[in-house]
Amino acid sequence: MTLNRRQLLTTLAAGALASRPGYARTSAAAPRLERPLLSGAGAVDWSAVRELFPLAPDWTHLAAFLFVSHPHPVAEAIEEFRARIDSDPMWIELAAFTDAEGRPFHKMKAAIAEYLGGAPEELALASNTTTALALAYHGLRIRADQEVLTTEHDHYVHHESIRYACERSGAAIRRVALYDRAAEASADEMATRVAHAIGPKTRAVGITWVHSSTGVKVPVPQIAEAVARANRGRAEADRCLLIVDGVHGFANQDVDVAKLGADFFASGMHKWLCAPRGTGFLWGRTEAWAHLRPTVPSFDPDEQETWQAWMDWRAVAPTKASFVSPGGFLAYEHFLAVPAAIALHTTIGRARVAARVAELNGAFRDAAAKLPNVTLVTPPDPSVSGGLTCFEVHGLSADEVTLRLRARRISTSSSPYRVSYPRVSAGIMNSPEDLEVALRALRAMTS
Repeated sequence: MTLNRRQLLTTLAAGALASRPGYARTSAAAPRLERPLLSGAGAVDWSAVRELFPLAPDWTHLAAFLFVSHPHPVAEAIEEFRARIDSDPMWIELAAFTDAEGRPFHKMKAAIAEYLGGAPEELALASNTTTALALAYHGLRIRADQEVLTTEHDHYVHHESIRYACERSGAAIRRVALYDRAAEASADEMATRVAHAIGPKTRAVGITWVHSSTGVKVPVPQIAEAVARANRGRAEADRCLLIVDGVHGFANQDVDVAKLGADFFASGMHKWLCAPRGTGFLWGRTEAWAHLRPTVPSFDPDEQETWQAWMDWRAVAPTKASFVSPGGFLAYEHFLAVPAAIALHTTIGRARVAARVAELNGAFRDAAAKLPNVTLVTPPDPSVSGGLTCFEVHGLSADEVTLRLRARRISTSSSPYRVSYPRVSAGIMNSPEDLEVALRALRAMTS
């Protein structure tokens, strides 16, 4: 019998690294905390949470939704895996394809899937939301006589992924406005506008859960119901798929992503989850994956079908999630440390995280709305607003506001859209005092 490389690794794995003196087998899944995050009564010590982040103490950080600071348990997990790989780079193959090292790749996917409320076999790994969206749209089996329906409010990377895919296939693109004024957006109106815009040729509906342009939170379950109604009586090749850019709702809402009703959900994990930089995923319903073609050859260690099909010179179909994970070598220490971030969120409690994010950002919106010459863009209603707030300061551009805040050592951002707004966002590393610092600065601008 001829053994291929993976079979040979499996044969040689038993005891290969266990016999090495001093080789540590520590787990990245359990956070090591200097101070307990919860009291005996279950209350969160938010100052202890803040101490986990190595953020500069002389700055007020209100743009963590954009890019993450690694909390200490996550940084420690990264360093543990980096040390393993640096000491023996071949460890990664044993860890990926044998039982010798406890299958850390499978444990990582299982941890993500559990957090999503789904299953590991529904996940394709990606480095960020941009890549995940590109995998969905470039893989979509779409004909020239079909179309993709999206909205006017999505990010550059979402619109461009659609455009590139439709240019290749010859399919059309349509955009619908979900609201006329963001501050007055309602869930019913947004869902109704999408429902009315779906036509018989609509192959996919692309939406964003929380708009980084306005802070509006879109009612994904209601839109999913509209898509389901549109699919009644359709042939499988004409089925309309709901594709969601979920990055600014993921890990700040107490919701099982796998139960939102989407067919595909794309997100980075290096924002609200505070997972290692350069980690993300594309989740899809099991039966939805057959509607995609893989774009990049897979190295997913949880499946060997594509590898064996290549060895045997035969095609593999239908598509599974593991076929879609882009192959090539990755920053493995970052991906394998993702369970440490999930463990941190789980220790705090997803409901507590969501409540804290809603409380802080809601308080900021309430106070900012009372400032002279400040106009809120994000709705005050928490059912249609997320973890960031967009606003206007009369007489100043978005960049001018951001630069004036930065001059006071307050880190915020402005939205990178045709119409740009300054944005403030509070996450688990923030306190009410942080927001008061920003409010004092805005008062000085408007007085």
